[in-house]
Amino acid sequence: MPHEQAIHVVIPTHVPRYLECVLAALAQQTRRSDSIVVSCDTDNPAIGDVIKQCAEQMSMPIWWVRRVRQEGERLCQVRNNGVRALLEQIGAPAAANQRLIILDGDMLAPEGLVEAHLRIGLEHGGCDLIYPYRTEVGEARSAAMTCESICANGLDLTPTLEDMAQLEHRDLRYRKHLLMRRLRLGALHKPKLLGGHFSTHLALYEKLNGFDERYRGWGFKDDEFAYRAAKIGARVRPACAAIPAWHLYHATRQRPGRMTDLPTAKRFAQRGVLPIICEHGVRNSIDQPAPEATLFGA
Repeated sequence: MPHEQAIHVVIPTHVPRYLECVLAALAQQTRRSDSIVVSCDTDNPAIGDVIKQCAEQMSMPIWWVRRVRQEGERLCQVRNNGVRALLEQIGAPAAANQRLIILDGDMLAPEGLVEAHLRIGLEHGGCDLIYPYRTEVGEARSAAMTCESICANGLDLTPTLEDMAQLEHRDLRYRKHLLMRRLRLGALHKPKLLGGHFSTHLALYEKLNGFDERYRGWGFKDDEFAYRAAKIGARVRPACAAIPAWHLYHATRQRPGRMTDLPTAKRFAQRGVLPIICEHGVRNSIDQPAPEATLFGA
């Protein structure tokens, strides 16, 4: 691939349930990522055991970043911890020629996902943010997925015609949102960034100081990151149909009631007066036990 960048995957998670399947799928990529960082909201040794076993069996170096479990949901901080560890390993000045994929610990990557993020990121003079989406895997099929079957046979998951039609329709809607933004008629946080599967220039993530760690709990953290990126002119490319990915089943964590009543909604409503470079992120993290980082499979 001409002018190829380095590319890295950060996987935020807090449970070991699907992690070996997620890592097995990344081991089957047509173009493996240059590094993988699993960043955890807990120091549960069971997660470390899964990473160690996968790293050794798949000949794939994997970093495990973790710290003692804290009260409440801190996904933004967990993402930032993973990226901070990555920046410390490669050196912040090198971020200009690096791409970052954020992929949740319940997302399975088809074999061409990493290569597609690289290719699309380099097209048309470069792209700051790539917005794919996901296709849902049912509860029974999710429970039946195993690391062994993925390593032997690949994912063995194929989008239906209806799945692809939904992804193509989402792409169309995303392009409409971008047109409305260019005409200064649309919201800057649209199209919708799915924080569980997207990619960005690592330098952009570092410049924005990552995700705002004041967002705790469900809702709006991804919208706010997209809004701040738009404010500094980040270029967005919809890729829902071009980069499919699979979301394994789990019970919803969305709170009942209106989204506008969420504490995160109240903070998002202040986005116009809050700093574009968030106060607490990769730099100046909110107080937490010092994260530890261990490399397996070196």
